[in-house]
Amino acid sequence: IGVFNASGVLVQSLSIPFVGSDTLDPAINYYCGITLPTNICVERSTYTFTVNLPPSTGGYIIEYQRCCRNNSILNIVNPGGTGDTFMATIPDVSTFGYNSNPVFTNWPPVFICNNLPITLDHSATDADGDSLVYTLCTPWEGADDINPMPLPSAYTPIVPLVWNTGFSVSDMLGSTPQLQIHPTTGLLTGTPNIVGQFVVGVCVEEYRNGVFLDETKRDFQFNVVNCSLSVVS
Repeated sequence: IGVFNASGVLVQSLSIPFVGSDTLDPAINYYCGITLPTNICVERSTYTFTVNLPPSTGGYIIEYQRCCRNNSILNIVNPGGTGDTFMATIPDVSTFGYNSNPVFTNWPPVFICNNLPITLDHSATDADGDSLVYTLCTPWEGADDINPMPLPSAYTPIVPLVWNTGFSVSDMLGSTPQLQIHPTTGLLTGTPNIVGQFVVGVCVEEYRNGVFLDETKRDFQFNVVNCSLSVVS
């Protein structure tokens, strides 16, 4: 993980050890009973670290890059050669005071059902009580399959990933109705119509006294599957 100042100069390089993972529960609540698919497994790992940084004009950028995404993803170009960028910015404390990033309340579901409407809570909480605004957003590319685990050296300009034909930031699933998120509640709605794996980006913007502070981007994957209903009306 690289820590950069506002000029993009590397200040620190942090090596965070892997401490294990757990398997997410595939259950999801729909109106009717659903027989859970058995061919989907998602693991979660949490990396925790502490770094002390002196006040700096313009604040700091913390960045981690890794390649690659699942080759079977349908809605972006060259998914098997496209990585991720995970980044957080720390505002200048002399301008904004101390700040905590918003934290999403729930994990995205392991899978969603084809041709069934979804209503998912993607809201976040903010320890400082700042105002939050939610949008759908294009996730970032990161490392590539040639250099999948780059060591931080110089700040890498953020490059948005490229949507495949028929998909866009306003139509990430190629669905009707399209995926939408409520700007103030973070409620994600839509009805997937295509079976497969899709990259989805949700951003939460943070404002203090009407002034933009920061943006936290959630980059995740929807597994859309044909579900077998155990209860049918």
